[in-house]
Amino acid sequence: MNSQLKLILYILLVVSIFYFIQNKFSIFDIKLSDDVNKEQNEEEVINKDNTVEIFNSDGKTIIVNVELADTVLARSNGLSGRKELGEYNGMLFIMDEEDISPFWMKDMYITLDMIFIDSRGYVVDIKENLSICESDYCLNILSEKPFKYVLEVNGNFCLSNRVGVGNTVIFNISSEE
Repeated sequence: MNSQLKLILYILLVVSIFYFIQNKFSIFDIKLSDDVNKEQNEEEVINKDNTVEIFNSDGKTIIVNVELADTVLARSNGLSGRKELGEYNGMLFIMDEEDISPFWMKDMYITLDMIFIDSRGYVVDIKENLSICESDYCLNILSEKPFKYVLEVNGNFCLSNRVGVGNTVIFNISSEE
């Protein structure tokens, strides 16, 4: 057997032993499964009373911690001025009635995905990777269908979590403030 083949076999043996030990004893902080996103998502859930559960097209549940924007002032301010937003954090805008209302990206420092949700809990529209507005005049962002709720999350959230129109949403919102 030539020396290159021996080297490859030794490397495979070492990797196999490492893989076995890691799976058996979890010595290193390394995850070798598809449940990494789910575990990270569950670890980041801070307040189970203010979460939104999105059931995506793959049948997976994505849990998002939300701040509520349920007053005119809170909806007007939104996420303006924020420099960052946690991976599974967002803001839930609760409208007074189901309608089509304009949104804008005034004073935003991060790109966002906006998920428009009707009163029955269905995603009716999504606007992805909305750019920061750096001028005095910002374009209105409009849903194509009436909505009661808008969930703002980091840009690319919908793509990376496979969230799409028609997905269902459950609100776990505390009425206590």
